[in-house]
Amino acid sequence: MSEQFDEIRAFDDDEVNATLLSLLNDVEFLQFIAQYQFPTLNRFLPKFVQSRLRKKLHSKFSAINDVNAWQASIAPMVENMMGKTVSRFKVSGLEYLDSQQHYVFISNHRDIAMDPLLVNYALLKAGLQTSKIAIGDNLLKRDFVAKLMRLNKSFVVQRSVQGRKEKLQSVTNLSSYIHECVKLGQNIWIAQKEGRAKDGVDQTDTAVLKMLHMAGRKLGWEFNTSLNFLNIVPVSISYEWDPCDVDKARELVAVKTLGKYEKSPDEDFQSIVKGLAGNKGKVALHFSQPIKLHSNNAEHWSDAIDANIYSGYELFPNNQLAYDLIEKAKGKIEQMEMEKWIKLNPTRYGTLDTESLGQLITYYAQPILSKKAFSKCLADDGESL
Repeated sequence: MSEQFDEIRAFDDDEVNATLLSLLNDVEFLQFIAQYQFPTLNRFLPKFVQSRLRKKLHSKFSAINDVNAWQASIAPMVENMMGKTVSRFKVSGLEYLDSQQHYVFISNHRDIAMDPLLVNYALLKAGLQTSKIAIGDNLLKRDFVAKLMRLNKSFVVQRSVQGRKEKLQSVTNLSSYIHECVKLGQNIWIAQKEGRAKDGVDQTDTAVLKMLHMAGRKLGWEFNTSLNFLNIVPVSISYEWDPCDVDKARELVAVKTLGKYEKSPDEDFQSIVKGLAGNKGKVALHFSQPIKLHSNNAEHWSDAIDANIYSGYELFPNNQLAYDLIEKAKGKIEQMEMEKWIKLNPTRYGTLDTESLGQLITYYAQPILSKKAFSKCLADDGESL
């Protein structure tokens, strides 16, 4: 692949072994693994634990020489993690995928690491090729995280680039990279909009679709030619419980009351850890049929993706309860009604302030609210997809 992509691309097979072995000299990486696997022992004997880990991992890493072998080696750890944090994992729509085809998976985005991890885990278990993953450069502040992400087929969306010319160049390069991957027969995962849907509103940003078209436009292609070439598959990801729900609610309340929210330097990393390790209850993943449209209108493509995501989104009893509380309130939810929600998890929600709790309940009601609003909008416009 062209050197123009070196700053953003995922690691190639010939870089895997050296990158893994370099992690053994990263104290922060060893400390992170030690805290996760041996929390008590590491608290009292950190140097001993890390020394033993280094030897154990050296033996394991030395035998891994390509991306597929790396992903196969971490699959048992993913299964173990899911066994502890997911009570039921349901996958549907795999029959729409052809192992001889390549796709751009566009999904709703609720969890930084879990969303693409679940997609790739489902593909791997089905014997299909895993996808390369679009991630923001804000997640790569720790060196070992950046290495692990790029080892796991992640490529970088340069959100921190400043200057109009530089931003245009970055987005154009990103589009060209995605097109190049698809030409080479590789799958891609990308979120339907920048950042997680912290308010629970899953809506495809046309800016993402226009970015995908930029490489095609340079070739003189029409919008629909680019997107049809990319073979877009909408993906619906539904979590019964979001481990980061309280954090998201508090952030949105801060924005409403103070006009802004200041992230702590390590907040994105902590969100990754919390999303991976926290209880998610039931989880559902649905792959829709690839979208093929004649339209050159980005809004039509966005609507088609949204329609498929809403259609494939599994609702849980807590979504219905949240919706019922919102509907009954017709405004501000009363404390007595909030108690019904708190009873679902008194330890987690019992100490949450009223404003944040109301925001959190709205978050869980939003899949139903969005689906109803989307259906009404289509009916009012007289359009059908």
